[in-house]
Amino acid sequence: MSPRLRHRGLPLLLFWVLLVAGCTPGGAPHAPAAPQQDGTARAVLGDLRTVDPCTLTDPAALQAFGSAENAGTVSLDYCLLHVKLANGSLVQLAVGELGQAPDRPGDPVVPRGSLRIVQNAPLPGHCTRQVLFADDVALRVSADLLVGDPASGLCGIAEAGADAAAAALEQHRVGHRDFPADSLALVDPCDVLDSAAVQQVPGLEEAQGQPSPAGHQCSWGEQVADSPRVQLTHTAGEPPRVLHGAAVEETIAGRRTVVSVVGGDPQLPLCSAETGHLPFGAAGQVEVAQLVVAVPGMTGIDACEFARGLAGQAWPHLPPPAP
Repeated sequence: MSPRLRHRGLPLLLFWVLLVAGCTPGGAPHAPAAPQQDGTARAVLGDLRTVDPCTLTDPAALQAFGSAENAGTVSLDYCLLHVKLANGSLVQLAVGELGQAPDRPGDPVVPRGSLRIVQNAPLPGHCTRQVLFADDVALRVSADLLVGDPASGLCGIAEAGADAAAAALEQHRVGHRDFPADSLALVDPCDVLDSAAVQQVPGLEEAQGQPSPAGHQCSWGEQVADSPRVQLTHTAGEPPRVLHGAAVEETIAGRRTVVSVVGGDPQLPLCSAETGHLPFGAAGQVEVAQLVVAVPGMTGIDACEFARGLAGQAWPHLPPPAP
């Protein structure tokens, strides 16, 4: 399984979110512009495409739970931390991904200064807090149990992470990455893959691309486990590579591409196609265009055929790859 999928955690993988988060800047960070006061995500964060989500984290705020450290880059959209608890459990904390505010009126909403935080009900091994902006965009802070005791206080960790993010927002400590003009971070995936191509996937005949607030993801179809869906994400981390027997390296539209049944099980109808782009952050890391296709009722082999076809449509619209 791709590290970008693996680090999202099991609940997110099952429901499709593409797992995925990193923190090493693509270029030298620069100070954010003076914030506006209307409370929208763009006013508070600035250019949503270039936000460095690791500037919204504070490992010291997690000391009451255990030692925290950066877990490496698997996404442009969030920062991933690993928290090792005193009882030996290992928790991953993802901070910074932007999405639409949750439509769950039963979840408590508590004030944090000028902001509000939604306290989502926990799931087994998973707990999320969401910092709300005035335009109904939410900044997610999610804790997932990787190893250890299910009673490890995941919601307390998520709460501490959300409080630290809210403090960074209120103190105008949001940092930004400098990306070159041909970076994937500055390209909307909805402009890369035509919805007419996606509509050839059974069940997606009328699907239209839905962009994420930061413009790094485009999704087609309902994002639930039993529905057909396609997602194109511009992300970063390790270069795509063959990790199991249900993966293959090939050339699609002139670009080196790794096509892989997610998880390596051909019975799972989920397949990814990934191609590397420009260098990013730490030595050896690259930007990555990641296309994921789910076709419930079919096999992973079927999903990979659709992924190949869609990659062949999308890759020519990406900026030229690094030489």
